[in-house]
Amino acid sequence: MVSTLRRGERGRAIALMMWWGLWLGVSGVGASLLWPARAEMVVLNGAAYRDEMVAWLATGEGRESSPAAFIPQHMLHAAIFVVLSLLTGSALSILMGSVLMNYMSFYVGSLILQCAGTPGATAAMLLAWNPWSMVRVASFIIMGVVLSEPLLSRTRGRWPDPSGRRFWLLLAASGLALDIAMKTLLGPHWPRLLSECFVP
Repeated sequence: MVSTLRRGERGRAIALMMWWGLWLGVSGVGASLLWPARAEMVVLNGAAYRDEMVAWLATGEGRESSPAAFIPQHMLHAAIFVVLSLLTGSALSILMGSVLMNYMSFYVGSLILQCAGTPGATAAMLLAWNPWSMVRVASFIIMGVVLSEPLLSRTRGRWPDPSGRRFWLLLAASGLALDIAMKTLLGPHWPRLLSECFVP
């Protein structure tokens, strides 16, 4: 990311980090499928997040269906991410993003395992990664790349024009707003789509 930004290629740096995010998610889900017990031990907040999400899917009740509960959490995560990006050239915000991605991936892998052999197995594989979560991940990646520039660009290199940051930051902010809108509209219905995973 840094070397690409240093060449003035902001769009390419964002694309590379999107690719990184994709494979972080794939590897996290894969590890959770192959070594579930080990993953539960090492993934920070993995078990707690899985239990919260599975309880929400099984009952339809939980933070995921309550904007009053999830919006403050989303705003807090975004604020911390922005501050870490600006203060550390995104070194710590990338670490934060990895932690968030890992426990989401652990939940996805755990849900797929739980649903294996039930009528909801296919739905679990297709829907375990909520679409609003993917939008949020993409928005955080854009912010992480762009907000690394003010600090990193103090070093030598042919850095991107600062005026171009506005477009990407507006895109990321729009993504965060879309994430909240999608979660508000779709969240209450998501447990129904996966209800066959919990057939007695």
